[in-house]
Amino acid sequence: MSKTILVVEDYDDVRSLMKLLLESYGYQVTEAADGLEAVESIRAPFPDLVLMDISMPRMDGLEATKAIRKLDYNEPHNSDS
Repeated sequence: MSKTILVVEDYDDVRSLMKLLLESYGYQVTEAADGLEAVESIRAPFPDLVLMDISMPRMDGLEATKAIRKLDYNEPHNSDS
């Protein structure tokens, strides 16, 4: 099973480029257009890695990271371990 990466970026072209690059290395990529969308989409299953932009509308990357850290990581997730 491939590792999942959540790419959080407000610019569509940057997000698409990152997705294309990461998928070429065999990763499964999910996307969010801002911090709020990231927090809402990360509930479960949890990604193995989050690549987060800092400056975004609605909720910036720092706020989103704080909110994600508060989530319950004891739920089942898609890790190979």
